[in-house]
Amino acid sequence: MGCHAATSCLAACLFVLISGCRGQVNRLPFFTNHFFDTYLLISEDTPVGSSVTQLLARDMDNDPLVFGVSGEEASRFFAVEPDTGVVWLGGKYELTKSEFTVEFSVSDHQGVITRKVNIQVGDVNDNAPTFHNQPYSVRIPENTPVGTPIFIVNATDPDLGAGGSVLYSFQPPSPFFAIDSARGIVTVVRELDYETTQAYQLTVNATDQDKTRPLSTLANLAIIITDVQDMDPVFINLPYSTNIYEHSPPGTTVRVITAIDQDKGRPRGIGYTIVSGNTNSIFALDYISGALTLNGLLDRENPLYSHGFILTVKGTELNDDRTPSNATVTTTFNILVIDINDNAPEFNSSEYSVAITELAQVGFALPLFIQVVDKDEVSSGNAWPVQTPALPGPSNPGKDTSYL
Repeated sequence: MGCHAATSCLAACLFVLISGCRGQVNRLPFFTNHFFDTYLLISEDTPVGSSVTQLLARDMDNDPLVFGVSGEEASRFFAVEPDTGVVWLGGKYELTKSEFTVEFSVSDHQGVITRKVNIQVGDVNDNAPTFHNQPYSVRIPENTPVGTPIFIVNATDPDLGAGGSVLYSFQPPSPFFAIDSARGIVTVVRELDYETTQAYQLTVNATDQDKTRPLSTLANLAIIITDVQDMDPVFINLPYSTNIYEHSPPGTTVRVITAIDQDKGRPRGIGYTIVSGNTNSIFALDYISGALTLNGLLDRENPLYSHGFILTVKGTELNDDRTPSNATVTTTFNILVIDINDNAPEFNSSEYSVAITELAQVGFALPLFIQVVDKDEVSSGNAWPVQTPALPGPSNPGKDTSYL
């Protein structure tokens, strides 16, 4: 009986002791914020000193709680109000990555628990696109085919998401060039002509795709057009028409003809030739200077020359080695030979005779035909009367024929 009573007493005392110990066990607090299980979003443009969230925790023992932040680096960016758990932005976090981890703590003065939260930095479109490798300039020949890519512009934007996506355009649009909005590739969309336009100054606009506040940047693109020999020459100072006196000395300059290369970038020299109409090679045309000179004796009374000349002359563009190219032009050159009074009149006979009756009356028309011919033109001062020695009776002077 004694032993049994002692054992019962020990068990009762042990139960009381354990029951008393259980009543004094501390239960640690725990966080109730949902972002510990997901993430905490903070905009990158949040001002320093702003509250970004409030830590919430419960303690089953209803002990007073103290909140804090763990880690030296995290303490540079965040400050926690110990009593309320309000989290303040203590320093500007440089956006080198879109997320990072911070460890917060809560204590009931008897124990401390910590939990990590994933901080995601919400990007704000605060950067405009930046063009690289400027200035932009390109040289292309005027015969560049339509559809040919000629240049690529490149701009980047450090912002995340749509704010970092860049699209390109021309401001204003160009009728001759197009730019790929996504890749920045510039292509020719219309035939070019150096003789019309030698250079284009285009403005490229790079715009990010932020829906709220899109930002843009401009850059200049200079497109230089180089000349290609694609234009035939052309004669200037047309029409070509002149007069020359007969019997002008050989070597006399009739006129200088001139043709020019219509290609303006690097115009070529011109070679001159006579194609047709140069009877008996009476004229010479200098191949380089275009000077047309008399190459022989010019007599208007020669039937070959009396009606003048219609020369066909040609200008040919010359290559760098002075050989003729395929670029040519032709025109006509009218030359009229001016007569000078260099021929004496000629009777149609060296001797005239007629028989008349002695009964012929004064004024009787003799059956005699006298004709005088002058090879010179009337305009050369060769009008003349036919005169006879002083004889009784009138004479009948005339231009070509006279009756006595």
